[in-house]
Amino acid sequence: MKGFIDRLLRNPITFEITSIFVYAFYCIVFSVATIPSALLIHWGIRFVGSSVLMFFVFIVICFFAFYIFLVFSTIVVGFAERVLTLGLRPGAYSTDSPVFFRWLVYSGLHLWAVNIVLPFLRGNNWIKIYLRIAGAKIGKEVFINTKDFYDSYLLKIEDNVIIGGESFVNCHIFEDGHLILGEIIIGEGTTVGAKAYLTPGTKTGKNSRIGMYTYLRRNTDVGDGEALIASPGMSRRQIVKIMRMNGRDNKH
Repeated sequence: MKGFIDRLLRNPITFEITSIFVYAFYCIVFSVATIPSALLIHWGIRFVGSSVLMFFVFIVICFFAFYIFLVFSTIVVGFAERVLTLGLRPGAYSTDSPVFFRWLVYSGLHLWAVNIVLPFLRGNNWIKIYLRIAGAKIGKEVFINTKDFYDSYLLKIEDNVIIGGESFVNCHIFEDGHLILGEIIIGEGTTVGAKAYLTPGTKTGKNSRIGMYTYLRRNTDVGDGEALIASPGMSRRQIVKIMRMNGRDNKH
């Protein structure tokens, strides 16, 4: 099976053929999510006459159709992702394994969601609904202001967590030709600053603080109440001065 997957992905012809079927699957998933909106627009076309008032009514109907599309996409796409990730466990997988192929299919669908649906859900409860349907464990009083969650079925967010804008919560990386899948646990009361980057195996304790632009390497364990910040832009002279001051403080 591994050899078959490797040949499938490396051969340009079979790769393109496979891509056609995979993208057709994505289109089917989103088409199902579009059915209620399409029915509403179809009704609106039949309802609207030639008057200017009816034209503006039809515009309102289109906006409602878009809203309904977002709601149904949250449910349908989240459910499809959950089905595709059943049985995918944390670990290291070679790029010629069936797990890697399943992950590719799932990730492609998720990228569609990231670019089409999730930008409109950030900052409200619908993104938490989507993440829960996709398999994430989300606590109470959680505020999420980012769309960039990947492999969310491996994600656990405890109560009273704040995740800042454009943060990147990524439960996979590639190392030495292997796909690495790992859980991310964000502890109770933790604040993740804007544009922070969390990688597989990251775990924060209670009331932790992850600063803006901070990158947490794989398997980073942040203690309770601990604060991590990214290094600000400084000249070499400033860095040396701070290091010397810290050295003097440690002597005392």
